[in-house]
Amino acid sequence: MNCPICGAPLGATDNECKNCGTRRAEMGAAYNNQQNGYGYGGNTMNGGQGYGNYGMNNGGSGYGNYGMNSSFGNDSFTRTRTKSFSATKLISFLITLIVIMVVIMARQIKYNTPQTETVGDITVTFPQQVEKRSSTVFSDVDALDVTAYANRDMGFVYSKYDKKDFELKDGDEEAYLNFIFPFMDAAMSADDRIKGYKKKDQVGNHMRFNFTEDDNDWFCDMMIDFEGDSYYMYYAYCDADKENKYISKFRKMYDSIEYKK
Repeated sequence: MNCPICGAPLGATDNECKNCGTRRAEMGAAYNNQQNGYGYGGNTMNGGQGYGNYGMNNGGSGYGNYGMNSSFGNDSFTRTRTKSFSATKLISFLITLIVIMVVIMARQIKYNTPQTETVGDITVTFPQQVEKRSSTVFSDVDALDVTAYANRDMGFVYSKYDKKDFELKDGDEEAYLNFIFPFMDAAMSADDRIKGYKKKDQVGNHMRFNFTEDDNDWFCDMMIDFEGDSYYMYYAYCDADKENKYISKFRKMYDSIEYKK
């Protein structure tokens, strides 16, 4: 007979396992009544060793050992090992999931961190991390400088012009705005590069409109500003579905513009 817990040999009169210390009373019914010949005081049936070990001399395995010892102990060991393995897999999965979530959150935080850049004659702070782009639909051959920045959600275009090219003088700004916005509205409506153009409104030195690029709908807040001998056109645009989210961000971005002295 073997201990069902650790599998060590267990004597008929042992009250506990000498290997792991498990008491016989804790081993189940098949082991509790084995001590001293199982209730018949060592009755030797057919020369056996008592009913508790019946069949030992007849080639049997003994009632107390009737297929119980090794299978019970091995099954217990297997279940313990399986549970331990499952717990390890679960812990490993949770750790991996946490690491992935931390990485995603860190990237999102970095993506939404303001970025200050020097662009031509100005310094501007973008509401998110952006990258310089080599081209833009708002390029103008008449501009002295055109620079574009963008990410997957928004974009910004800087265009610089010389006042002399348009015979602008100090004090002509308001008259120029009243002329240029209707002109640009008509020009962009006819420009094949700016698909799906539709003007929304005009307030002060801002004109807002929608357009389509790469099968995506965009909202744009364009601003015209005058500084020294130059005037500037700025295009701040975002995914049309996120207009309400970016309107205040664009206003703050425009307020951050500082001109070089």
